[in-house]
Amino acid sequence: MNKIENEVNNNSIQVHGKGLFSKEEVTVSIRKSKNANGIIFILKNQKIVADVSNVSNVTRNTTLSTGIESVCLVEHFLAACSLLGVNNIEVETNTNELVFDDGSALHWKKVLTGSNLNQEIVEKYDLKEVLFVKEGNKEIAAIPHNGFKVSYCLDWPHPALGRLFSSWQKSDGVERVLRARTFAPKEENDFFGVSDRLLTLTETGFNKELYEPLEPCYHKILDIIGDLRLCGVNPLEINMHVIGFKSGHALNVQMARELKQHLFPYPV
Repeated sequence: MNKIENEVNNNSIQVHGKGLFSKEEVTVSIRKSKNANGIIFILKNQKIVADVSNVSNVTRNTTLSTGIESVCLVEHFLAACSLLGVNNIEVETNTNELVFDDGSALHWKKVLTGSNLNQEIVEKYDLKEVLFVKEGNKEIAAIPHNGFKVSYCLDWPHPALGRLFSSWQKSDGVERVLRARTFAPKEENDFFGVSDRLLTLTETGFNKELYEPLEPCYHKILDIIGDLRLCGVNPLEINMHVIGFKSGHALNVQMARELKQHLFPYPV
């Protein structure tokens, strides 16, 4: 695992660690926003609001862009903010990605837990109808529910995976979702030179011991929560049950668009 260094200066949190694509040192500064709501990323003085309208890429990760500057790999950070009740912040990075660590969001928990950024999560919004997005054999749905819940069905033709199903709600605690690491086939991780660093799927199994058999499923739930944050509010504040079947970033982001339209049908 890469070394993550944190420091607090002038009411901001500084996070130093290795990036994924650049393989270089990444420095991220997190501070309370005085003038705006939501989560805003900053790169080279360009402000990029964490909103579905600013999504520019959903291949392998979720990327936000102003058209001039882009920040990729935002989904794990947004998931951590959602699970820990963090909102109204500015997140400044020195490069176009965030600290990635082992592909989980556990390092963000260590940074954000106990900060003055956390707020109690309260359900403020009701989903009033079923929302459904489908592409080929991949699907994601959101249905009215008492409280927030996510379920995911993973269907991967591999002896180490196969069909897995898991559900999560707030009463389950955030640890098992935040610690769940991203995973990819060895060919893909070899391409980026991260097979030894990340959870890698070989022909026979994983290169590292899983925290639990359902860890891959819980990582998909982590991704869903992070991507749905792009609807404009913390998804944990919405009374709904989100159910994904083989869905990835593309469908997650499309569901975030559907949620934004449902919650805020008229421009403010």
